[in-house]
Amino acid sequence: MLQAAEQLFARHGYAGTSLRAVMADAGVDTGAIHYHFKNKLGLLKALFEERVSRVNEQREALLSGLEQRAQAPAIEEVLQAFIAPALHTAYSPSEAAFNRVTALCSVDPLQEVREVVFQAYDPVAQRFARLLRQAAPHLSDTAFQWRLECMYGAMMYIRSDNGRVSSLLNDAHRKEPVEQVIAQLVAFTAAGFKAGADETAPRRQ
Repeated sequence: MLQAAEQLFARHGYAGTSLRAVMADAGVDTGAIHYHFKNKLGLLKALFEERVSRVNEQREALLSGLEQRAQAPAIEEVLQAFIAPALHTAYSPSEAAFNRVTALCSVDPLQEVREVVFQAYDPVAQRFARLLRQAAPHLSDTAFQWRLECMYGAMMYIRSDNGRVSSLLNDAHRKEPVEQVIAQLVAFTAAGFKAGADETAPRRQ
């Protein structure tokens, strides 16, 4: 059922996918869907819980390693711990459909759909944000929040791969191995967090 739902959500989005279509693709009846998931939102939640667990576990382990060190981690190290597991998974050939589901649901007009995405990642994402904030004390709270927005935007864009840059130039960069993609994204976002603070905003004390 989850595999059928993933493929349909990827093709048609959440609103465009009916439980009837999921049942037809999965070869199950209404009772099975309602017994396991209750409704369509419950089905989406179950899909995210199953698919993001490995990424969350990897991120937790890497962040724990940084927190347990005597020396405070560098901005690049914190970013690497958060970005690398997500991109390693996203670049797996089997992840194309779920990448699209994530991209569509994270900007869905319905708040309850967006909340499913946020809640699946929130515990480890909040831990990451706290550690990254400690590594960037030179930034005001507002500057840090804007740069975090930009980091998420860059990461989501790379994962969704809508082909915009390839259409402007070429797709040579998309042929690079995932380790190079991670290195480029970490370098780019780290430079943003390391840039000077906004002098017009009050500094974090």
